[in-house]
Amino acid sequence: MRRPDLEAARAEALAALGRGAERTLERLELAGLVVVRRSDLPDSGARLRTLTDVELTIPEDWREPFALIVEAGSEVLDLHALKTAVPAIREAVHLGRIMGHRVDVEIDEAEGLVMRAWTVES
Repeated sequence: MRRPDLEAARAEALAALGRGAERTLERLELAGLVVVRRSDLPDSGARLRTLTDVELTIPEDWREPFALIVEAGSEVLDLHALKTAVPAIREAVHLGRIMGHRVDVEIDEAEGLVMRAWTVES
């Protein structure tokens, strides 16, 4: 992925926001946020794939880098979980195991990440 042009994005944001824009951008930066142009970001939908009725394997002491195994039929994938998806993945694993729910996941194959997981009652 090429690096976003943050200076150009900031200049465009200042022009688009108009009066008070500098203060708004300063507040965003204080919160740890950065303005980028969408055109500088990769097309996230192009490489996402949904797998249905999978088996997820996570260790008992699951922690960063949140490695997991996704088994979808005969396909076995060694992936990592997107950090923000960890709670939902953990919940899906437990609901699948305890309640017998079907587990579905969305993966980013290019990055080797499980982006999200959810269950469907069987």
